[in-house]
Amino acid sequence: MTIDATALPSELLVTPQPLIGFCGLDTARQGVHKAIWEAFSGSLQRKAADRAAVQYKLLPPNYEFPVAKPKRASYEWYHPKGILKRNWMLKHLHVLPSVVVLFQDMEWNDLQWTEKQVQCAGTVQALKNALQERNTRLCLVLLQKAAPLPPGEPVAGEQVAAERAASLTSACGITSKMLFILPHTEHLMGYTLRLESAFLDMAQSYYAQMSKRIRNHRDQLSAAHTTLKIRHQFKLGFVAEMRQDFSTAQKHYFQAYAILDEIRINDSNCVEIKTLAGFLNYKICRLMFKLKTPRDAINQFIIHVEKYKPLVGFKDLAFEHYAWLSTQNSVFAELFCEAIKNGLPALQTQHPGIYYHKSAEYVMKRRDAAQQAFAALLDSGKAAMATINPNPLSLYTEFFGIRAVKTGDLAAEQQANVHLCEQERGYNHSAGIIALLSQAMAQFKIYKCLRFRKKLAIDMAEEYLQSGDHAKALTLYSLMLPDYRQEKWSTIFTDVLLKTLRCALLSASVADYIACSIEALSLRHQSEQKDRLLLLDNLWQVYQGMPPMPRTQLTEESLSLWTSALSSVKSPIPIDFDKVSDVVEMCATFERVQLNNDDVLQLQLIVRVLTDVPLRIRSFHVVLADAGNSQNNYKLEAQKYFCFPHLLQLRAQRGPVDQPKAFEKNMILEPGSYYQFFCSTEAKQFHENTQLHIVRVEALMGTDQIGALLTCSSSYTRQPFRHHTRSRDLDDNVTINPICYIAPTFHLVTQTHLGHGHANGMDGEPAVAPRMLVNEYYPVVINICNPFNVYLMNVGVHISVPGALRNSVFLTTDISPGRQKLHTQIQIDVGELSSQSSNTATYYIFSMAETEIKLQQRLSYTLDVDNAGEGSSGAAGARPSTAPNSSESTPDHDVKSIALSLAAISPVQIEYLDETRLRKSRIDTVTVRCYSDFKFCARFYTLNRKPLNQVYRGENFLLRANTQVLAVDDIEILDSFFICDHNLVQSNYSFKRKKYTSKYNAGDQLESVIVLRTNSKAQDWTTSRDLDQRGKLEGNLSSSKFTRRPPKSHSEENSAPTPPAGISAYMSKSLVAKISTTMTIINSNSAVMSSSLHSEDAKFAEDGAPTDPTMEGVRTTRVVYNKALEAVQGTGHCRGFIKGIYTLEENPSPAPVFGVFCIRWRRANAKEENESKFIISGLDIAEPPLNIHCTIEEKMFVKMPMAFKVVIKNPTTHVLHLIATLSISKADNFICSGHKQLDISIMAYDEKELVYNLYPLQVGWQELPVLSLEYNSKADPQKNDIHNALLDELVLRALPKRVFVLPPLKQQTTK
Repeated sequence: MTIDATALPSELLVTPQPLIGFCGLDTARQGVHKAIWEAFSGSLQRKAADRAAVQYKLLPPNYEFPVAKPKRASYEWYHPKGILKRNWMLKHLHVLPSVVVLFQDMEWNDLQWTEKQVQCAGTVQALKNALQERNTRLCLVLLQKAAPLPPGEPVAGEQVAAERAASLTSACGITSKMLFILPHTEHLMGYTLRLESAFLDMAQSYYAQMSKRIRNHRDQLSAAHTTLKIRHQFKLGFVAEMRQDFSTAQKHYFQAYAILDEIRINDSNCVEIKTLAGFLNYKICRLMFKLKTPRDAINQFIIHVEKYKPLVGFKDLAFEHYAWLSTQNSVFAELFCEAIKNGLPALQTQHPGIYYHKSAEYVMKRRDAAQQAFAALLDSGKAAMATINPNPLSLYTEFFGIRAVKTGDLAAEQQANVHLCEQERGYNHSAGIIALLSQAMAQFKIYKCLRFRKKLAIDMAEEYLQSGDHAKALTLYSLMLPDYRQEKWSTIFTDVLLKTLRCALLSASVADYIACSIEALSLRHQSEQKDRLLLLDNLWQVYQGMPPMPRTQLTEESLSLWTSALSSVKSPIPIDFDKVSDVVEMCATFERVQLNNDDVLQLQLIVRVLTDVPLRIRSFHVVLADAGNSQNNYKLEAQKYFCFPHLLQLRAQRGPVDQPKAFEKNMILEPGSYYQFFCSTEAKQFHENTQLHIVRVEALMGTDQIGALLTCSSSYTRQPFRHHTRSRDLDDNVTINPICYIAPTFHLVTQTHLGHGHANGMDGEPAVAPRMLVNEYYPVVINICNPFNVYLMNVGVHISVPGALRNSVFLTTDISPGRQKLHTQIQIDVGELSSQSSNTATYYIFSMAETEIKLQQRLSYTLDVDNAGEGSSGAAGARPSTAPNSSESTPDHDVKSIALSLAAISPVQIEYLDETRLRKSRIDTVTVRCYSDFKFCARFYTLNRKPLNQVYRGENFLLRANTQVLAVDDIEILDSFFICDHNLVQSNYSFKRKKYTSKYNAGDQLESVIVLRTNSKAQDWTTSRDLDQRGKLEGNLSSSKFTRRPPKSHSEENSAPTPPAGISAYMSKSLVAKISTTMTIINSNSAVMSSSLHSEDAKFAEDGAPTDPTMEGVRTTRVVYNKALEAVQGTGHCRGFIKGIYTLEENPSPAPVFGVFCIRWRRANAKEENESKFIISGLDIAEPPLNIHCTIEEKMFVKMPMAFKVVIKNPTTHVLHLIATLSISKADNFICSGHKQLDISIMAYDEKELVYNLYPLQVGWQELPVLSLEYNSKADPQKNDIHNALLDELVLRALPKRVFVLPPLKQQTTK
């Protein structure tokens, strides 16, 4: 085999770089020389991006340079023996340097300068003699320590250096440009970079001169020197690459490739032409990839291969041609990979894997051609001519592609062909094919060509099989088998399956042989019945512990492998029939979907043999599992069976006409028949409230020594194509129930009664009951009865509020005064219930919102297992169920698709406390609709009945509270009152008790009018803590109207709670915005309750007892006071500090809270009192320029004098100068006495009274005299009309306009 066809030479594959030789460096003994050499040629330094592409070579002292050939005067009679010599590229890459650098240790001030100069000159002359007739550049580098010049003589030192440099260049016969200085200091790398640039310029000059010389030779050629033209163009391209001129190199290679077409190809020069064509094509494609023209490179390679593919050469050496094609494709694939690493994008249609695959295919053809050539030699008897040739290179000349055989010597040519065939026999073709296929598979995987990657894997497995590595072949076939099985390509799958079976036979893999043999019995595979019978016989031989073939047909090696494998096999061998199709069809179903605890659980297993050979089965098992806990497995064995020839007979069977047959071991199943197997067990072996499902079906095939466990999942797979008749598909004729529920027995019966005058209802569904109202304690009575003959313990009822209503609906069991603790879930312990006994449990629902309430009522009890009639142990392989809500996958099969989408069949839950006791619980739903009780609306007015938008400090204003009854049922209103904040003052007549009728119905309306006044702005309101501190200081402070309260320090303001001016001091962020005015006064208290009652959005503020609502996991109970006064820190009658407020408002108002309006009520003819509370959000409190208060008698009579008093108070810190004017609009209404116009000066925080005596003259509504105030602009020039307009507004708000004058009294008329 020629080395030119198998691989390209290494010197062709590398990137040409200029060669520079170093002389005079002793790197072994001198550290400085070693450091200089490493600075130039070190691998770390060469990787830097700024370093030039240069190759350095350390020349020994007696290095022999190649001798230059004598120059030819003319090429007229010159006939070359070949195109390109083998040593030409090696010579210029690694042997003949372009520049020779001589290193010498010489200092300018060296005392032995003359001797060293003579020695240096001799060395230079020796190098010149060795490089005679060569254009190699020569330079001299002086290694110096770079010591500073002597002090005081810098000029003299420079002169000495110049003189000695001139004498050195003269003695050596070189120019000054060929002399360099290299100081070996800490900056050595910088000096080496500068020297490298100079060396590279000299090398470029050398290669430019070399190119010029080659061109001169080329110009001397005639048309007959075609081979020389190719040689010179190749050399010009190679030298251009050395100079890093890639475009010029590509042009010369193209010209050489084009001239190559001019040579007529025959059998004698075919190898040489293809070899040179491969060299040129490689160089062209590599330069195209480097110059970023990948499309041109691919097209060039395709044209190149298509051009030379038909040129086979000698027919006996056809393998040589295929080796050359394989090399071309593999080398191009490597170039493609290198280009991709450098950033070239590839596609699925063009990537390196395609060319690796073609290279592998050509190696296959090479192997076939080599076998044919050797067979031809054997037939002709020439194989005896082959002798051992230890050196394959002796068959070739110094030129690429030319053998050392004389042209026309047939005997020598035949001898050479025989040697080549012998060499080809020693080549491992399978290893080469596998290596190329593995590289192709990696590329096809990268570019997502998965189907073709499978094909390559099959090819690789065949190569392993052909090479005798059966284990690796079996591994690859086994990996590809599921893919082709899933795609259902019967022809391909049959071929792969049979080859897998063959590999399993040759490698003695018992498990794989059994699995493949069983799968090969399917009718989908293209084989005859006699082949399947033979497979079945071999399979049973393996079951019996014998090799699958007669001993006479097995080699000694295979026999020993089977003997050892059969002795160490682990039985049974699992085979998944979900993957192996069309051999045996198995389907299991429950006879009933739901069973009681005392019933018998029965299953049916329907089996059908789909192949045409009978199968012998030892046993059938059905594996069950709990849907809640898949690790609890139950295995049932088939005991009896029926056999039906057709599916219609199986469908028509309503009940067993004959007794089923008993199942026997190693039962033979005939093809085409339907077998109905029965499995049964007691249902009490399973736990109650268990949902059983079929996990898998198992069939054991084989002997006691070796067997196969055939398993398939329980899920029945419908055929994608249905038959038009119902006699073909199994699921159309048999009901398949994959799930069976073991229903539990619950021993309690409940009746739920709602409301005060409740009617009877069952299970939380009342027939007729009074409607539940907001802010009402609504009773619910549960009657619990035990009708069974079982003694029940720890009977309890647990009621919980849904999570969405846990901020508005609460539960309690005690509504006595002072014990109204509300919860979101409560537990009522009933105790013990004997047989045929009953008991009752009562609780109350309290709702703050109008909504539908669905309470979760969980009834539970404990009892002994023996009394319940249940077994403590399950079926075979069962374990007690401890986590009915867990879900895990059953071993060998995934059961996630079972019972995940099914709702709970029974609300009863069972928990095993220990071996003798269990707890049963049932969850019911109690639905109650809550309706609104009252509709409340509060508005603010001035004393003149005008709507009020802003309140002035110290001003009296009206609060009108309108209430509308919304309750459908009759209610009785006991009382209504307003609790104002401590910073507000109510009028005395507001405390008069209102009289209410006995009953109110829906639509009735009530109204209350309250007079209020505040003496401070919102930011100055007093808190309970401020009041306590002020009481301690009042004994030391003198009370004076001019004495102002000292301001709080910054620390006191930070430590004090948030003043109640803002709603945030009392109200929380609302979680449910149902009724904006509904409120409940609450406190925060710790208790044992569910943590879900607490919400991060709910904030509670208690004066003097701050809480931290952001703590996670805090268990809280909300205490609702039945009487609102209990939630107030009283400082007066219906006045005080409110401890805490909880409301459902989503966006509470930022205005201050003025108080709470309370309505005490109860249902008609009921005793339980309820209280509805409504929060009153106030208005903005402004600072007035003055306060005006008017006092007038409650009743006025005609012709009776009365006093009309107006008090003007100065709330500011400066003196007010006013002018008060009283005018009468109608002279016949009143007779007035007093100052009609008066100048008033009011000191700071002082007040002035204006008293007028009015004498009414007429009866009825009469307009009062109008009092007007204005600023005295003379005394206070800063006041203007705007300030006077504000005074007019205050007068209109404070003073009444009209009064009603009554007729005279009887005493007055009698007189």
